[in-house]
Amino acid sequence: MIYGYLAGAALCLIGGRTLRFGNLNKKKVWQTALILAAGFLTAAFSVWIQGTEIGKSTIDRNEPGEGSQEREFLVDAKGELENYPIRLEIEEKRLTLNQKKEYLNQAKKELGQLILGDNSSLEQVTEPLHLPEYLQDGAVEASYSFSDYTVFRVDGTLEQEVDKPVMVQITAELTCQKEILLYQFYVRVVPQKKSSQEKFAEKLADIVAKENQKEDTDVVILPEEEGGKKIVWKEEKQSSGFIIVFMSAVLAMGLLLREKENEKRKEAERRKQMLFDYSGIVSKLSLLLGAGMNISLAWEKIALTYSGKRERNEIEIRYAYEEMLSTLYEIKDGAGELRAYENFGIRCRLGVYRKLSSLIVQNVRRGAKGMQKLLEQEEWEAYEQRKTQAKQAGEEAGTKLLLPMGIMLVIVLAILVIPAGMTLNL
Repeated sequence: MIYGYLAGAALCLIGGRTLRFGNLNKKKVWQTALILAAGFLTAAFSVWIQGTEIGKSTIDRNEPGEGSQEREFLVDAKGELENYPIRLEIEEKRLTLNQKKEYLNQAKKELGQLILGDNSSLEQVTEPLHLPEYLQDGAVEASYSFSDYTVFRVDGTLEQEVDKPVMVQITAELTCQKEILLYQFYVRVVPQKKSSQEKFAEKLADIVAKENQKEDTDVVILPEEEGGKKIVWKEEKQSSGFIIVFMSAVLAMGLLLREKENEKRKEAERRKQMLFDYSGIVSKLSLLLGAGMNISLAWEKIALTYSGKRERNEIEIRYAYEEMLSTLYEIKDGAGELRAYENFGIRCRLGVYRKLSSLIVQNVRRGAKGMQKLLEQEEWEAYEQRKTQAKQAGEEAGTKLLLPMGIMLVIVLAILVIPAGMTLNL
């Protein structure tokens, strides 16, 4: 009860503080009201659950087998007790003698069905018996004893295989609320049916067992012939086939993931390089158009200049210029300028190149009027974009330097701290 009051009081204080210092808007008012209500309800519920009267003078017992129950009460007796804690143990329902006998008889029938386990009948027992400790949903307890413990263990499993049928008496002591019934019956344990292969293998095992019993011998001689049959012994080793298959699958998956990662990395490098070259391409086109060339001649001049430098190995491959060269070859093959420039924008897969392709297509369709101004504006935007890229590249480089700098800091600290620590120890 005290904990309930404390929880309710704490919630009320939180609500009151919110009401005093919060902004008095609708949301805050509703939040405060909910918190206050929760606080009072918590306190009231705590009092209710700890002091509710049972409303009757009887307590329901558990059914047989369910066990006793413990109940805690707060007792009020006028002038003597007030909220006095008392713990009572209520035992399970007590049975009459006839009811106990009925439970025991039913337990006998139930045991007759359960004890077989995997055996077909008690006359042909070759597998362990199932000996339940409780029957009739726990109302009856059972314990067992055997007339021959060389055949059965106490848990009903077979101690050893038999060569011929053996009769074993089992006594089951069934107890229901101190009423005891002894139930005795017999089981017939028979030899397990074995195939010719199992019998031959057992014969070989017996021969080797006899060899093991010989004294002062450094080796065990394995039989090479038995019953006119030649015997070849092969040592069984753990197969590594599964491991090889698993490792092969992991390796194949790793190669696929690596290939995908390489493709992503190459695509990222391609995009980065093409964005870096964009301002230069626009600048060259604008310069050549200003010198009096049309867009086709300017495009050809830029593409062929790049091709000549690549043949002389003066520069590395530049993807944007390679796409320009492909567009030039496409035009010379008769694909048409409009189609070639449109394909250029599609192949580049970047928004800025699609925009450039669109500007060039408009220039070819409508003439060169205003193209110079548009390219100059695009050149300025490309230059601003290139500055942003350079800034991002600098930030990435700085981030990559953090790890080596951290390692260097640790080394420096170690150089300073370790000698100082050794001096203090001395």
